[in-house]
Amino acid sequence: MTKWPDCVSAFIAGLLWLLSCASALAAEPLVRVQVMTPPPIVVGQQVEIAVDVLAPNYFMSPPKFPQIDFPNAIVTLQDGAQNLVETIGDTTYAGIRRSYLVTPQVAGEFALPETRITFTYAAVPGQGTNGSVTLPRTKFTVTGPPGTSSGSIAAVATKLTVSQTLDRDPKGLKAGDTLVRTITITAAGMQAMMIPEADFAAPEGIRIYPQDPVLSNATSGLGDVEGKRIDRATYAFEKAGDYALPSVEISWYDPATRKRETATAPAIDVTVSEQTAFQSPIAPPQPAPPVSADPSRWKLALLRTIGALLALALLAWACRAVWPRVRAWWTRWQDEREHSESAYFGKFEAACRSGNRLVIYAALDAWSRRADISRLDVWLREFGVEGADRELERFERATFGPLDDQAGWQPRGLLNATSEARRNWLRKRRGATGKQVAALPALNP
Repeated sequence: MTKWPDCVSAFIAGLLWLLSCASALAAEPLVRVQVMTPPPIVVGQQVEIAVDVLAPNYFMSPPKFPQIDFPNAIVTLQDGAQNLVETIGDTTYAGIRRSYLVTPQVAGEFALPETRITFTYAAVPGQGTNGSVTLPRTKFTVTGPPGTSSGSIAAVATKLTVSQTLDRDPKGLKAGDTLVRTITITAAGMQAMMIPEADFAAPEGIRIYPQDPVLSNATSGLGDVEGKRIDRATYAFEKAGDYALPSVEISWYDPATRKRETATAPAIDVTVSEQTAFQSPIAPPQPAPPVSADPSRWKLALLRTIGALLALALLAWACRAVWPRVRAWWTRWQDEREHSESAYFGKFEAACRSGNRLVIYAALDAWSRRADISRLDVWLREFGVEGADRELERFERATFGPLDDQAGWQPRGLLNATSEARRNWLRKRRGATGKQVAALPALNP
């Protein structure tokens, strides 16, 4: 009789365990999609779409969130995931949340494609069960910022700042000196590749040499993205004078206040003085006394003159013998420079500035062949920022696809994505060789 209560307790515990297993088996995985960015949403604004995948008990393998694509939009899958635990009815669910960042390029209605996410979960504790969910077609509407046409693209951020630095005092320059100006643009709620480039301008008499931009993205603890773009330009001052380098202005739209703002790096006043003439610390030599009429002096002067003429004749002969080699070397160097990888990439940059899609395609193809890149999309995924290969896909659709795919495309995103990938590619090559990578040889030597 003393063991009967223990048997009852064991029976009740087993029954409860069977009921819990039956409840877990009856429960199915769930998916929940939320557009976290409140409306109104404008063209160029970064839209966060949070996707929660919920499974009974716990996951035995993480959900495989795929890359998704929106027509006329740039989409990236945000790094990092958030773990969830929820109780729905009598079932406890484990959840994983990840967010897609969508930057629409045109106004209109956007719908999340019906994408399948697969995973393994413990329908019965300790036993793996294959599961999947399909994303519902969640929609959101995009409009143009006030004061612009509905299809225009604006710099949209929750906060945008511009700062600048100089490598030296602009008041202490001399003719022939250079000045390096660095513009740093930081935009909250905006990816670096979407930040407008700084427009460097210079008055007449100054040569300007812009450098490739440096792009980076950072994520805060709350999941907010902050992009940073660094532009540098070198000003060369050939003549003395007073100059004013124009201010750099970045116009942007704040969706919270629905106002257009302008962030400015102020103009710079530059003073360039003449180079100081060289003064020898040694006193100048005194005038030589007049040459006397001594015959020996005339003979010495004649011998010196003959020696100088012979030296000139020998020099002329040597130049004539060596000149063909020098000219051949110069021609070969110019040819290598004209057909180098950097020269071909410069042609691609010029094509992007022209805006002609067919010209851009031809220049990009010529550069990729010159750089020995067999698959440009694979190369962009390896060396570019996340989503860089999709810039290439959008460009190809805009160039060869239907008319609907051609509207609203801008070359800036492709140029920025390719430039960033090229910098990473060159940096890796330099690290592999331990020295600066030399220009590629000519195609037809």
